[in-house]
Amino acid sequence: MQLTTDEHLKAEIILQILIQTRTAMSYSDFAVCMKLTGPQKINRIITWLEKITLEDIRAERPLRACMVFSKQTPGLPSSGFFSFCAEIGVFDWQNDPAKAQIFIQSQQEILFSTN
Repeated sequence: MQLTTDEHLKAEIILQILIQTRTAMSYSDFAVCMKLTGPQKINRIITWLEKITLEDIRAERPLRACMVFSKQTPGLPSSGFFSFCAEIGVFDWQNDPAKAQIFIQSQQEILFSTN
């Protein structure tokens, strides 16, 4: 299940505010801000984040998805995000949290400098 058009627009606005305020947010808090309800709300967000990651890569932009993190790994997206990045050839983290942290911080710094 994917985000509706209205939810997609709302997610884009929330993500832009996070970048402008230099504030990362957990997947669950992101779902609350979007007022998503029902099953699969986190999976819907993750699917959308993967989609915008591909858009960012094609446009040669920093990855906006790095602003949303897992509560299990505060400050870092889920391991699934890093596996997705490895799968599409963007970043091979090799299950190394230190490498992941450096990658996320570098992406955020670029995002912050361009806004």
